[in-house]
Amino acid sequence: MTTDNLDALVKQLAGAKKYRAIGISEDTVRDILITELERQPNEKAAIQSAKRKLHEVMALYLGDPDYERAVHELEAAFATDKATAGETNAVKATCAQLMAIHDSTRERLPLLDTFYAQIFAVTGTPETVLDIACALNPLAIPWMGLPENAQFYAYDIHQQRVDFLNAYFTLQGIGGGAFNRDILVQYPVESGDVAFLLKEIHRMEKRRKGIVLPLLDALEVRWIVLSSPTKSRTGRRTMKDTYQQQVQGLLADRDWSITEIEFENELIYCVDKNAHE
Repeated sequence: MTTDNLDALVKQLAGAKKYRAIGISEDTVRDILITELERQPNEKAAIQSAKRKLHEVMALYLGDPDYERAVHELEAAFATDKATAGETNAVKATCAQLMAIHDSTRERLPLLDTFYAQIFAVTGTPETVLDIACALNPLAIPWMGLPENAQFYAYDIHQQRVDFLNAYFTLQGIGGGAFNRDILVQYPVESGDVAFLLKEIHRMEKRRKGIVLPLLDALEVRWIVLSSPTKSRTGRRTMKDTYQQQVQGLLADRDWSITEIEFENELIYCVDKNAHE
């Protein structure tokens, strides 16, 4: 396949109605397509396989709010709290309502009062956070107890989501920003104290086996906070052992210290990259 043909096909797949609306990163489409062209016996099979991979990677089935409306709701919530001497009740309530729309953050809602406190008891409270493949997780900032000078960098491949998060960061008054970046193609250049990669490893490895470890090596942080689900998306199957073995196998060749924290629906791995330096 020529470069021109590849470029045209990338634009065709990225321009599909369901992806065009959310602003998919063409880097993602190109990376998946090139991989499938190498793996599949012919171009037709590669295109069909790439479409299946894109469906899994974009994960539109996990749920997204109406982002334009969500910004207005957050603006109203911040205004309400500002009028009541800086309380965060309205902001927390609105963030929780929005997080309830996405499967991953909805499962974490009952844990928020202790979730980050338990993690930061291991890692220390970070001044700079990198949130990898973040989805709506940055909406949990009000529960994190970060310092006033904190920097928060978030990375996602949905442009609509990125635009929404940047509006939210402005309202929140936190430094950093959100970026439309496929971090499996272009690793983050920002450094920090803690990087989150929550409930994404098993999905990333479906995209291409062995793709995650080079990312973890490249992250310029001391701590990486990984997690995996303990149940299937439907809740019908127990997945703890399967995903735990996947994570442990992934990290087996690295001299990193791992502290596990188990919640009802999520197993956390606090990985200290500098433990033995």
